[in-house]
Amino acid sequence: MQKLSKRQLERYFCSTFLKEIGEAGQLKLLSSKVLVIGAGGLASSSLLYLSTIGVGTIGIIDDDKVSLTNLPRQIIYDESDTNKNKVIAVKEVLEKKNPDVKVITYKERLTEKNAQNIIKNYDIVLDCVDNFDTKFVINDACLALKIPFVSAGVSGFNGQILFVSKESKSDFKSLFSILPLNVSKEIRDKDRGVYPLAVGIVSNIQCSEAIKYLLGLGSSLIDEIMVVDTLNLRFEKYKI
Repeated sequence: MQKLSKRQLERYFCSTFLKEIGEAGQLKLLSSKVLVIGAGGLASSSLLYLSTIGVGTIGIIDDDKVSLTNLPRQIIYDESDTNKNKVIAVKEVLEKKNPDVKVITYKERLTEKNAQNIIKNYDIVLDCVDNFDTKFVINDACLALKIPFVSAGVSGFNGQILFVSKESKSDFKSLFSILPLNVSKEIRDKDRGVYPLAVGIVSNIQCSEAIKYLLGLGSSLIDEIMVVDTLNLRFEKYKI
């Protein structure tokens, strides 16, 4: 029977001390594979926690480079990373954070052509992109492969999180396809500012949903959407 090493027992003590996780749960995390799509604000916090909590394999896909305007909300980077490919910068950070973690990078954009070939290698997906077209690609690929995904988005001070699995009766695409055309177009096209701390709060909830799924803990946001209003400190869940 596989066991944690002496170093790992010390490193993951805070998690393994919880009876809901224990050594068996930590070993499960170390054998898990999570794909993070997009390496921006939502991904930054999730990637740091996925690494430090000990998820064994983390995939990250993005074709963008780091810019100064990213830094207030994309906390995994610093100014020395400016103009560096995001996935390369992420790999450097995560490998320093935890030697137990294998980081797989894809320096490309997720498309209908490559989505299933990449996603099929993972246990769960975090949708951290900021555009509807790619979110729909993620939705369709994950449904086809029967791989769960946690989708999140932030605009201004507000955000939302949605968990979609094979048990779900609804999905991201069907939910946002029912929006009135003018509202959907406004969400797609309008350039909006983002409160960096709202990104961090939503990202941590999104990451927690993935970790709970991997460990088989608690309840998930299946057929529910959580809406977060950080300006008025409101967290509300709606049945879909």
